[in-house]
Amino acid sequence: MSAQEVPQSGLEIEILVADDHPVYRDGLIQALSSHEGIRVVAETGDGEEALHLIRSLQPDIALVDLRLPSRDGISIVEAVKESEVRTRTMIVSAFEDACTMYQAYDAGARAYVTKHASPTVLCEAIVGVYSGQIVFPESVRPGLNAADRLQRARTASTGALSSREHEVLVLISQGRSAPEIAEMLFLSVTTVKTHLQHIYDKLGASDRAAAVATAARRGLLD
Repeated sequence: MSAQEVPQSGLEIEILVADDHPVYRDGLIQALSSHEGIRVVAETGDGEEALHLIRSLQPDIALVDLRLPSRDGISIVEAVKESEVRTRTMIVSAFEDACTMYQAYDAGARAYVTKHASPTVLCEAIVGVYSGQIVFPESVRPGLNAADRLQRARTASTGALSSREHEVLVLISQGRSAPEIAEMLFLSVTTVKTHLQHIYDKLGASDRAAAVATAARRGLLD
């Protein structure tokens, strides 16, 4: 389905936009509003407010950034899934690493679009999600099956850490707890624990102490 096939005849896809960068958010809203059949019904730069608006307005789709003040995007997606509102969530983010995309999918996101995507690509993704599709980059689609991902994680435990995983690794090397890290990085504790597990898998470590020791030997904390 192309962007030109957005519902017509008065039927509109209602969108909520949650992004804490005003310039990007304004540009995104302008781009979406130029497409017939798509209507932005709410916008916010705060995570808690985004969740409140989703629950109260129940738009068709919520476009959510990963990093938001007060509540991160993954946490919002999880909360929406658990509350069983009709809104479908999409992540729109500058992060392009596979682990983050898989995390978004596991949390319940129906699509993941990077911020460098064109308005046409974004609108096509919106229409796809509205139509019941799962829209993720081609590069990660084979790994959307959790069992396949687990096997690859076991065979690629020495893979490179993502930028977010490196941030978490540095903080655990400083003795920070999961709740402290969550507060510092505007993430949920569940998200931090997921990053920790990815770090352990990639470093071949069983716990924090082993992960920090391995990272130090490899020069990852320099």
